[in-house]
Amino acid sequence: MEFYSARLLYIILVDDGKLRKKNHYDESVIVFRAKDHEHAFEKALELGKEKETKYKNEDGKNVRWAFVEIINLDWVGRKVDGKEVASCLHFRVSKNPISPKRRFHPEKSKPEGSF
Repeated sequence: MEFYSARLLYIILVDDGKLRKKNHYDESVIVFRAKDHEHAFEKALELGKEKETKYKNEDGKNVRWAFVEIINLDWVGRKVDGKEVASCLHFRVSKNPISPKRRFHPEKSKPEGSF
């Protein structure tokens, strides 16, 4: 079996009596093993549905995380160590302009966990 990655899209719906055009979404990238692309699709569906959940928020309203779609399904290979499985290009605004010659020091990073 080989590794695949899937970007899954979830919508977060709050049942507060209001229908909205603008809703919160979550894109989750998962890595898993599958025999082939077809099996990977079925596995991504299964894993995506497992993450669906319902609960009451602090205001007592029902919240539902619903699995909407598989956005991407990619073959990663036999090994995942060191492989990129997701990327997101975006802009950030800094206080001061940054020179193309500026040196950075990633070794001073203090990463936090996602969960």
